[in-house]
Amino acid sequence: MRSHKIWFISISICLFLTGCLEKEIVDDINIESVEGFDLIGENEVMGTFVVPVYQADKTIVNETFTAISQLNKDILRSAQKESSAPIVNGSLELVVFNMKMAEKGIIQLVDGLQRDASIGTGLYLAIVDGETKELLEQNLGTRGTGDHLFNLLKHNIDRRDVPKTNMHIFLSDYYQKGKDPNLPILKKTEDSAEIVGVAVLKGDKYKLTIPNEKLFYFKSLVDKHADGTVSLKVDGKEEFVSVRSIDTDRKFKVKWEGDTPAIKIIVKVDGAVREYTGNKVTPKDLEKFQKLLEDKIIKESESMIQEFQELGVDPIGLGYEAKSRKRGFDFKKWKDETYPTLSVKVEAEVRLISTGITE
Repeated sequence: MRSHKIWFISISICLFLTGCLEKEIVDDINIESVEGFDLIGENEVMGTFVVPVYQADKTIVNETFTAISQLNKDILRSAQKESSAPIVNGSLELVVFNMKMAEKGIIQLVDGLQRDASIGTGLYLAIVDGETKELLEQNLGTRGTGDHLFNLLKHNIDRRDVPKTNMHIFLSDYYQKGKDPNLPILKKTEDSAEIVGVAVLKGDKYKLTIPNEKLFYFKSLVDKHADGTVSLKVDGKEEFVSVRSIDTDRKFKVKWEGDTPAIKIIVKVDGAVREYTGNKVTPKDLEKFQKLLEDKIIKESESMIQEFQELGVDPIGLGYEAKSRKRGFDFKKWKDETYPTLSVKVEAEVRLISTGITE
């Protein structure tokens, strides 16, 4: 009898609590999937909000709403005036910024997003080469523009050469002393969109672009590959070999001599020959391909690191690695004096464990 009484009280409490929640019927709201922000003029921001609309024939079209303001919440509030139903962002998957906005700084808008409890930290962020409004006004994919762009980024992060990123990682890198964020760059094509590189930011401001052809090496320095691919020209021949990375890892060794550090980055790659334009791959060929890729990793990595030092950006997190191994670390001295002239060497260890389709 007592258990029945407890069960009745529990159900009553649950019913009472649910009565306190604000109810939103899916058919009575507009659920946005992607937001875009374009800097226009000096301080005004134009926001574009994309809502997928499900048709009776099960197709999806996109409805876009735009507004101009100076703050993230003000923009969405202004956009509500164009909509016949409330625009809610509980299913928001992606937020994009045009290059002008990225050059000015995006932290104010990102900070507004992180303070919204309805938005998850797994939200993707990206920069657009061009205007976000033009990109988002396209009808992309079969499940809506937001879903199409989200999966474009997810696929290239999980299975290709774009480093892992989301709002949580961006904010972690932004607030971490000794590390700078990076974000993928999207560009509108004639009838779709593509990833054209990765932007390295200094704090929250755009500083330089890593083009697609260097992303394999960049990701090897800042992240781990699951399935990246790189193509190499065989020395002295008109032949090319394509290597697919099965797994990569990187290790940092910091050696201090007084107040002066030297850093060594060891990049390890386990891969397979995916394609070769020459004859059947022999064990001797595998050794040659391994050495070829090792030399290429070292050359491209050290070239990028030198450019990072010249521009004062640190997407690899060398400052963080140095700080974690030195008590009383002086960040001001690091940024002003140490990092620009820091000795950084890259070593590569490549192991090709199969010859793929050439066997």
